[in-house]
Amino acid sequence: MNAFILALFQRKHKLKSTTLFQVLIGRQTSSVLCYAYFNDLLPYFRSFPELSENDFQQRLQTLTKQGWLQAVPLEPHYYEITTKKPKEETPTFSHLNYFRFGKKEKEVWRLIQLLIQVASYLGKSKEYLPIESSPYLLARMRYFVRQHKKVLRATIYQELTVLLQALEKEQADFLSQSFTGHQQNGSAFFQLLPEAYQAFPQDKFYVSNSLHAFFSELEQHQEFLLYQFVADLFAENRNKSAVLSIQRFKEGMTLAQISQQRRLKQGTLHDHMIEWAISDEQFPFQVFLSAEHYARLQQLPANSWQYPYRTLHLPPEISFFELRLYQIQEKRGTKC
Repeated sequence: MNAFILALFQRKHKLKSTTLFQVLIGRQTSSVLCYAYFNDLLPYFRSFPELSENDFQQRLQTLTKQGWLQAVPLEPHYYEITTKKPKEETPTFSHLNYFRFGKKEKEVWRLIQLLIQVASYLGKSKEYLPIESSPYLLARMRYFVRQHKKVLRATIYQELTVLLQALEKEQADFLSQSFTGHQQNGSAFFQLLPEAYQAFPQDKFYVSNSLHAFFSELEQHQEFLLYQFVADLFAENRNKSAVLSIQRFKEGMTLAQISQQRRLKQGTLHDHMIEWAISDEQFPFQVFLSAEHYARLQQLPANSWQYPYRTLHLPPEISFFELRLYQIQEKRGTKC
């Protein structure tokens, strides 16, 4: 765990410890999400929801005593990497996306494994023990099978082939060996982990990296039965209140109308729009940024999110909400 924390500092050189902790446990506020987004930490958002602040601070102190980190003078709660270099590089996992998939990754995968098992046995044998015993999951499965019984087995096989072929071979092999079906018993992930990834948290990241790669590919095929079976759980990864606000806005309501209907403060709605902007590359920035304000914001220094707000000297008619949207757009590299 200490090596992972150190790796985060190595990537960004300097981080605010209090906000980094909130990123790791997944505190769902716009300030924490923006911090994660601007510092390339979004893949790790909510990666350690059970982490205690005391444990986290103790680890920072240990890394400081060992000479890896140092407190930043005159900047409370900030730590920076020292010139001391680790002997070994921490492995990188390019497909991690706890922000998008972490909250429900286990539940989604359990359902996918169950669906694959049932589809595999369909039309071959009814004498098998389901890998899930939950009455809710089994009832959900039976309902889905009744809807698609005639095509389920062939369709799931075809869809699974497409998805696994899109992954890196190592990931595809790792996931496919966990499937249980007709004449095949799947292995648990801990049995399949390569030796180099046996220790925590590398074991956790290796599994999640493979799952998130699979989920990301699955989201590109929303017509697939596999996707339709777990779509509601994918949706639960998102802030439900934000999703509802976004839905109302897409239906044509203004922020003022949404605020009145849902009895939400303007600041809360702004938080919802910021979360939308961070998570959706198709976010309509031009709707919220007038040409006049956008032109003024373009005069800010590059990477303006790295500057304290007071040093940007913006006119009072440009809100902090507009500034954040502009900065998200700038970080993404798009223009109105």
